[in-house]
Amino acid sequence: MRQFQLFAHLSADIMLELAAEARVLEYRAGEYLWRQGEQNHRVLFIEQGLAIASRQVREGVSRTYGLFGPGDSMGIHAIWAGMSYPTDALVLSDGLTAIQLNTSALVQCAQRKSELAEPLLVEIGRFTESFIRKIDIVSAGTVPQRVAALMSMLMARHGIVKGENEARLPFRLTLEQISSIVDSRLETVARVLAAWKRQSWLRIDADGFHFGQLDRLAALLAD
Repeated sequence: MRQFQLFAHLSADIMLELAAEARVLEYRAGEYLWRQGEQNHRVLFIEQGLAIASRQVREGVSRTYGLFGPGDSMGIHAIWAGMSYPTDALVLSDGLTAIQLNTSALVQCAQRKSELAEPLLVEIGRFTESFIRKIDIVSAGTVPQRVAALMSMLMARHGIVKGENEARLPFRLTLEQISSIVDSRLETVARVLAAWKRQSWLRIDADGFHFGQLDRLAALLAD
């Protein structure tokens, strides 16, 4: 738990109290961590993997509001939002691992221990970072630029470097997920990825997205 900013500098007695309430859970891609409107009874601290926060805006159409990966927490903001989750939380990558804490245990500890209260407020501020990342993506420009912004952000946070100009994103996103994140039509995203594959600098397989020329992503964002 010390790897997360919220817990990094807490005293041993608080850590022992919280650790006694903690569980380590693993999820598969496509699983819902929770649904919008559900009572907030747990918060998650992601060790590995990727998840999104989204809401259904109309029948069959969802909009993504945040991206979350290793080092991020999910569910804390809901403590101050009427104790219900404001969005769905969907797992994007197999093997997402998270530490789960009971919400009431966290809140009660913060009420008794002022040492925890301030870091908890800071953690709420970090929650907004995921929304800023989303804004950066959808404001990047054209659809190819938005997809490039998404892939660049994911590569910076989760990519595996294979060479000076090569890297792999070790999980796959569906066309539906990408189109939701970049706020574009599925068909348009499909054409963008197909063009990159024809140009031989992107390959997609069961191991994820393989970029053979990272400078092509940078060039798109520089336009």
